[in-house]
Amino acid sequence: MSTALPPGVDIVQHINGNFGRWQLRIILLIFLCKIPTAWFMAVIIYTAPYPQRGELICRPATWNGSAPASEHGENRNTDRLFSVQVCNAYAQSLSESFVQRYGHSWNATHASLPCERVEHNSDYKSLITQFDLICSRRVLVAVTQSFHALGALLGGLLAYQLLRHFSPRRLMLLGMLGQIFCGNLTGLVDTYQLHVYFRCLTSVCCTLMYSAGHIILMDITAGKARILVVTLSELFWSIGLVLLPAISIYFDDWSYLYVAISSSLIVLVWLHRWISDAPRWLLRHQRIEPALRLLLESATHNNRMVPLTLDVQLTIYASELNAQKRQRYCQIWDKETKRRQLVYIHVIWGCAQVLYNIILLMIRSLSESQVHVNTAALGFAEMIGVFVGLYFILYTRRYWRWAGNLMIIAGLCTYLVWLLPETDRNPRRVGLELIFWMLLKFANAASIAVLTTCTGEMVSPEKRVLLMLSVVSFGRLCLVFSPLLSTLTVVHRLLPITIIATVGWIYGLIMRFLNRYYWNTEQQHMVQVPTPNTYRRNSAVILRRCSTASSDVSGYSNDMQRNFEPNVTVSISDLWHINFHTIPECDSIKEATEGVIKSQSMHSI
Repeated sequence: MSTALPPGVDIVQHINGNFGRWQLRIILLIFLCKIPTAWFMAVIIYTAPYPQRGELICRPATWNGSAPASEHGENRNTDRLFSVQVCNAYAQSLSESFVQRYGHSWNATHASLPCERVEHNSDYKSLITQFDLICSRRVLVAVTQSFHALGALLGGLLAYQLLRHFSPRRLMLLGMLGQIFCGNLTGLVDTYQLHVYFRCLTSVCCTLMYSAGHIILMDITAGKARILVVTLSELFWSIGLVLLPAISIYFDDWSYLYVAISSSLIVLVWLHRWISDAPRWLLRHQRIEPALRLLLESATHNNRMVPLTLDVQLTIYASELNAQKRQRYCQIWDKETKRRQLVYIHVIWGCAQVLYNIILLMIRSLSESQVHVNTAALGFAEMIGVFVGLYFILYTRRYWRWAGNLMIIAGLCTYLVWLLPETDRNPRRVGLELIFWMLLKFANAASIAVLTTCTGEMVSPEKRVLLMLSVVSFGRLCLVFSPLLSTLTVVHRLLPITIIATVGWIYGLIMRFLNRYYWNTEQQHMVQVPTPNTYRRNSAVILRRCSTASSDVSGYSNDMQRNFEPNVTVSISDLWHINFHTIPECDSIKEATEGVIKSQSMHSI
């Protein structure tokens, strides 16, 4: 039974604990919300696939009907020629007046004219076939992804404002319902303009949902459990990527795929009843009774003690939260943290977000026939990267340096893709090129795990929300323009991956700069492994020093002396440096010796 808490103890954390069964249920449900969000982000891979050979037939403007049309299926030496000449039809003959006008013969077999009309011959009805997004209009495919990024940017800023009036739990529900409504309309509209409009709105709703969920996760966890939860939340983006190919194979129309993804959130709406609210948000808005009910539920499930004056303490804590002055955005630039470091972290976030999005978008151009396998492979590479990033955070001192080194190595190794032979896009060639995409995806996922978990340490706790809002918003702003990089395949199909690799090793280098200022001080520095002879020699020295602490009891009985036999354990670092002052066991032996001598003296008196 507990009646009061020591001063300075957070009452919410004291009741909830760092982690328990109650938190586990909420965490898993919020994690599930990231799966349909990942589907909406990556669905462009399957709604707008690159046309395969034989699916497009180009009709030139001077078509006379006597010659066969150029098809998207002729044999070419390289895929680059194949891609460039898809939008042109070869004229077999020119009018006699044209030859007379220029006064020389013309080799008509090498003349190319732009297509006036394109016939689609595909079993799958995609965005490209419905809205004719080919040739000069192919850039509009990237524009749809840009509008998705714009929706994420607006959604993040809108969530920050709405959380002043709506609880995170209610905002999550609004985001889910908005995704169902706008997502279905995105797939059912019959004009391109309405499609990008509703895709932007769907992205806004997605961001509202998982931003509110993130607030709840941060509020109900603490300590190392919070690090694990925040880092592993990125894992469910990867799970969404792995599951998306399995869903897409059941649909032969892009509209049906959008409807299926949007309708899946109905399950989450039903599960929403078991997601609890953020207790500190309730207290900050003076909702004492709901917060008390929530904390009692937490204590019941986690089997924790509660003070008998909990309602009074919650009232006091709510008044303290309400009295806290709201931080403004300009305060993160008040030179408490060097502005150069803040600029570094903004650039890193922008580059990391660009890589995350563009790698997914560019997998479309790798191989249409193997796009399902390629997408799943990227998802598994991202999973491994998340676990590597978690290892850097928990078990290394210089996680910024390790993440930066990994990104630099991945970026520089990707340049080797230019050494692959210029052959047709057979499965072997696609597999070799996929290795470099997976390497970039793996390293970028590890870096994003470190960024998501450790960016807040750069500023004081009260400024962390604003800093995260700033860096994430800047990253999403970069995402608005990044999909246009995919159009550079017209110049050369390896140009986008070269640019991505360059951006990768540059931001990896900047992460190494941050390593000068921030590292894990709780993690001990790795020392050299001692040999058995070194261990015996140094431990003997330490034992001799500790044994002097019990030398004053040599005149007492054997049973009493046995109590002072030194049982000392030391760290490997202390063993190397023979650091006697950092061994608490020796101090305890001295204190125990003095206590026994004093008690024996009193007994003799």
